[in-house]
Amino acid sequence: MISLTLLVAACGSSERPWWDESGGGRRSAEPVARPVQPVQPGSTYVVRRGDTVYSIARAHDVPVRSLIDSNGLSAPYRIEVGQKLTIPAGRFHVVQRGDTVYSISRQYNVDMASLTSLNRLPAPYTIKVGEKLQVPSQRTQSTASSSSTSGATGVPLARPVAGAAVATTTTTPSKAPTVAKDPLPAPPAAVGGFQWPVQGRILSSFGPKANGLHNDGVNIAAEMGAPVKAAQSGVVAYAGNELKGYGNLLLIRHDNGWMTAYAHNSKLLVQRGDTVVRGQTIAEAGNSGSVVTPQVHFEIRKGAKAVDPSTVIGSM
Repeated sequence: MISLTLLVAACGSSERPWWDESGGGRRSAEPVARPVQPVQPGSTYVVRRGDTVYSIARAHDVPVRSLIDSNGLSAPYRIEVGQKLTIPAGRFHVVQRGDTVYSISRQYNVDMASLTSLNRLPAPYTIKVGEKLQVPSQRTQSTASSSSTSGATGVPLARPVAGAAVATTTTTPSKAPTVAKDPLPAPPAAVGGFQWPVQGRILSSFGPKANGLHNDGVNIAAEMGAPVKAAQSGVVAYAGNELKGYGNLLLIRHDNGWMTAYAHNSKLLVQRGDTVVRGQTIAEAGNSGSVVTPQVHFEIRKGAKAVDPSTVIGSM
């Protein structure tokens, strides 16, 4: 299941991407925070000066992720005065000591796939005491169950990694891309170690970012049209642009449960099911999706877990 969720962003935005740490300065005047006046669950809240996604979620006692998903917000989750947000309604569970995803799913008689999908929990589904989870409704369960059997790649690129647009009015959260159900051939044996897909300045490193965001990969500056090369031999598991925010995206499945992702390309040179070899040019770099400057968003995953590429490949 691809739950690469998240990032509904407008192409061609002039806003600096949230992960671009190259500078650009701060706004000269920050909004003055004011207490949020809560509304009833399921109602519409009108954003006031000084509001943030976090302050609105906290005032309404709902998970930040639920508020983001209910309104189709994209990283970096900026909101505007006068913007209307739907406050999610439904059941929520505060994680207690000894809770597991399985025990919570049994407590509320919901399936684990729906619970983990709704709350964007990547394997191995670690939860923390005090964390608030949204409990799926029957409608949410049927949707999640359907997507889990749709032949998707099985790689949840689960946390925000891209987005340079200001959120607009309430929209429907973006759905996972439709992936053909034809089985993929087995990936070839690995050849040597992983390599960087492109050489360039790191715009954003792996790991936590401001405002609770997280980059599950690295963003590498590149010349427009520069060759993007396969980090390792493998089979193309996804090639398309259905996932807004990532532009032209490639996912390549490798031997021993590894997978790599390459986003924001200007052109894809391979398609789903193609076998590629390490160092083969698979795309041309660009600024498709939610970014302004040409770059490659690159991820390495072992199963569903994102791995810092610099720990696998070394410094560029």
